[in-house]
Amino acid sequence: MKMKKLLAAVLSALMLVSLLAACGGSPSSNSQAPSEEPSQPTEGGSKTYQFWGTYEESGENASMLNAAFLLNLNEDGTAVADKYMFANFDASDAATNPTFTASYMSGTWKEVEKDGVACLQIKLAYVDEAGTESNSQTAYAYDVAGVYSFDLTFPVVPGMSYTRVASMEGKEGQTYADANAFIQAYKQEFTAPENVGTFTDADNNGTAYLQADGTVLVYAGYDKFADGTWSLADGAIAITLGGESVDVTMDGNKATFSTERNLGDGNTTSYTFVCEDISALSAPEAPANGGEEPAEEGIASYEAGGLVLVLLDDTNMKVKYPEYGMERDGFTYVLDGDTLTVTAPGEDVLGAFGQIWTAMGGETWTIDGSTATKAG
Repeated sequence: MKMKKLLAAVLSALMLVSLLAACGGSPSSNSQAPSEEPSQPTEGGSKTYQFWGTYEESGENASMLNAAFLLNLNEDGTAVADKYMFANFDASDAATNPTFTASYMSGTWKEVEKDGVACLQIKLAYVDEAGTESNSQTAYAYDVAGVYSFDLTFPVVPGMSYTRVASMEGKEGQTYADANAFIQAYKQEFTAPENVGTFTDADNNGTAYLQADGTVLVYAGYDKFADGTWSLADGAIAITLGGESVDVTMDGNKATFSTERNLGDGNTTSYTFVCEDISALSAPEAPANGGEEPAEEGIASYEAGGLVLVLLDDTNMKVKYPEYGMERDGFTYVLDGDTLTVTAPGEDVLGAFGQIWTAMGGETWTIDGSTATKAG
């Protein structure tokens, strides 16, 4: 799989609804225009501060999006933000850990007064090897009972406009002794889905988990990208993915099937999954509905620029992105005649939906805060 294809996939996924929070470089609520520069730094001795925070979401691309940040404000006025992608489940030494990036963003800081209130002014940007700055921001952190906080807007792909927002908090002095202490504090361990057997693709780090209820979950690394059903009969195994039957090749008790992962923009990666001995498997339990097809989800649905809005009941809504097998709950709606009003879990989430619909030729919605309205 070539890096260009992976980056294309990330850039497509970044504009997703559920999986999307802030997109398109929305400024932090703490940002201030250059024409509104605060007063000069207050007098005082050298100090240091340390901030920490995370960005998290669920879905197929969580391992590429979720991260923890450690920001050090140093005595010399420099500010350095490190990034740890904990959803890749690598807690090795920071010096060689491929999921830890030192100085992911950098800049300067100082103590100032803004609107008559003492605070910390923090300027950060991504700086490439040539010294070119991008994704710059200025934030202000205020002291509340000894704890400072601000929103860090960071690029998912350095130098690009697609961003996320991590809520940061910090204190004077040092909370984490070094990067390794930070990694250990935020490390996670992967918990595989409950299963009665697996198919694996060792070359591509892929695993298909066969569950006792007859479902199969297909993972690329730590990201689930497909699901379906499986069954056993007459010494052979049958598998469906996405509602379509998969061709399973038998060689004695060895079973093999292939499938593709859609990376977006016409890019795919092929996987070949193998179970060396299906005779060790027991037939799945009968599903609770007696083997009937599951009822259609929701009471109605609307399509918008590649997205599907699923009305779950008279109040609640789910937003899905079928091309990537991704979805997000937590929306509510009001349908008044032909006017549909959608309220998202947060303003940044809804802003991202507006952008994706417009970018994909979907409908134009009126967006106000965390509410979107579409008439007709």
